[in-house]
Amino acid sequence: MSTPMLTRRALVRAGGASLAGALARVAAPPTVAAPAIVPGVDLTGLVIRPGDSTYDQERLDFNARFSRFPLAIVVCNNVADVRHAVRWARKRGVPPRARSGGHSYEAFSVVDGGLVIDVRGLNGVSIDLARGEATVGAGIRLGELYTQLGASGVTIPAGSCPGVGLAGLALGGGIGVLSRQHGLTCDRLRAVELVDANGDVLHASETDHPDLFWALRGGGGGNFGIATSFTFGVTPIADLATCTASWGWADAGAAIDGWQQWAPAVDQRLVAELTITAGSPGSVALTGWFTGAATELRTLLAPLFSAVPPLTVDVGTTSYLDLVAPSGSPPTHALFKNTSTLAYDPLGAAGIATLVDYLSMPLPPGVNLVQLFPFGGAIAAIDPAATAFVHRRALFDLQYQAYWSDPAHEAAHIDWIRSFRLAMLPYMSGAYVNYIDADDVDWAVAYYGANLARLEAVKAAYDSDNLFNGPQSIPL
Repeated sequence: MSTPMLTRRALVRAGGASLAGALARVAAPPTVAAPAIVPGVDLTGLVIRPGDSTYDQERLDFNARFSRFPLAIVVCNNVADVRHAVRWARKRGVPPRARSGGHSYEAFSVVDGGLVIDVRGLNGVSIDLARGEATVGAGIRLGELYTQLGASGVTIPAGSCPGVGLAGLALGGGIGVLSRQHGLTCDRLRAVELVDANGDVLHASETDHPDLFWALRGGGGGNFGIATSFTFGVTPIADLATCTASWGWADAGAAIDGWQQWAPAVDQRLVAELTITAGSPGSVALTGWFTGAATELRTLLAPLFSAVPPLTVDVGTTSYLDLVAPSGSPPTHALFKNTSTLAYDPLGAAGIATLVDYLSMPLPPGVNLVQLFPFGGAIAAIDPAATAFVHRRALFDLQYQAYWSDPAHEAAHIDWIRSFRLAMLPYMSGAYVNYIDADDVDWAVAYYGANLARLEAVKAAYDSDNLFNGPQSIPL
C-alpha cells in the first residue's frame, strides 16, 4: 500500500490555487524603469534584460508576494559564466544575488537593480560508486537529483520538494525524510567548489580552506561566494515503510505532548512529522517514513499510539523515488509566509496551549498550519560547533505556514504568522535559516547562535568588501 505524503508542495497547491490577481500584481511595471544594460565582454551566459520577452517570468520568485526588478539575470551554464558574472558585478558596483531554485521564502535571490546570477545550467551529476560519492552541479533541482542518483541505487539526505534547488538547501543545512539516520544534507558534503568575491574558483574541504568549508555547512547561501558544485557522500536507498495517523481536535494537546516526548528519541531510522492545521475544528496528522520493514514500524509506533490513541492509522510501503521525486507538474508560484522556531526542551502545558489556541483562531480563507519536524539521531550526533549549523541539540523544528489565494487576505495571514511566532518565543528559540524570515529582527542570532562570531570571521576573510551583501547576509 502506498501512503501519500503531506508536504509543502501539496500545501502550496492548496494555498495558490487561484493566483490571477496576485500574478497580475507581480507583472505590474516598476515605478522607475529598470536601467538598460550593455554587457561587457566579460559577461557570458544567457543574459536576460528588462524588455526581453522572458524577463517578467524570469524575475519571479516562488513566493508570488514579491515583485522585484533586477538590472539583469544571467543564466550560467558553466563555472566561467559565474566567474565573469561576479567580476562584472564587482567592477560595476552592482549588487549580485545567487539563485539556484529561486525558492527563497523572502525572494532574497532576486534584487532590484542588481544582477541575479542563476546557476541552473550547472546541473550535471557524476556518480562514483567505488568512492561512494557524487559530484553535483549547484543548479540542479532535488527531483532531478534524486532521479539520477536513484538510477544507481543511491541518494543523499535532503528535502522533499522536487522543485527546490540544491544549493540553498545544502548550504543552510537541509532536513528531510532521511535526516535522523544519515544527517543533514550539509553533513554529507565532502567538498564544495565556489566562486569567491574576486571571481576566483576555490575548492573547500576538510583539508582545503577548512574554515570556509565549515561555514558552508549550515551558514546559509550567498554569504561567501557562489557555489558551483558539491561533492557528497552517497548512501544506498530502498523502499520505505510509511505511516499516516490522525487525532481529533479534542486530543490535539495530548497528541503534541505525546509526539514531542517520542519522535526525537525514537529509532533514528524513523522520521515522524506532526502537522497541525487550523480550522473549525482543526486537524492533527502524523506522517512517518522508516527505512525498515512495516512490521517493525508498527512496533516503533506503538508507544505513541498507546499513550494517545489515534482515530485513524495507515501503515504501508512506498518507493523512495515516488516519495521524493513524484511524477506530475510541480507546484506553481504561491502567496505565502513561513517562519520557524526550535524547541530545545519539551513544550510545557502553557506552550502547548498557546500553540493550540493560535490554530483555533478564526482566519480568512487560506491554509494555515504548523509542522513539527523531529531532530535527534544523526543530526544531534555532531557537535554544534563542528559545522555552522548550530541547532543540533534542538528536539524539533516548528515551521509556521500560511498560504492564501486572494491578495486582500495577505495582511491578516502575515499578522497571524508574526504574532504566532512571538507568542511561542517564551517556550522556543532560534530559527532555521532555510525558512528565512525578513521580519525576525534578531535573525543572525536566531539562525546561527554561538556560531555567529566564527561565521563573521569567515565572512571577513573571504568577502572583506561585502560584495555578497543581501538583506540577511552574514554581517561584517
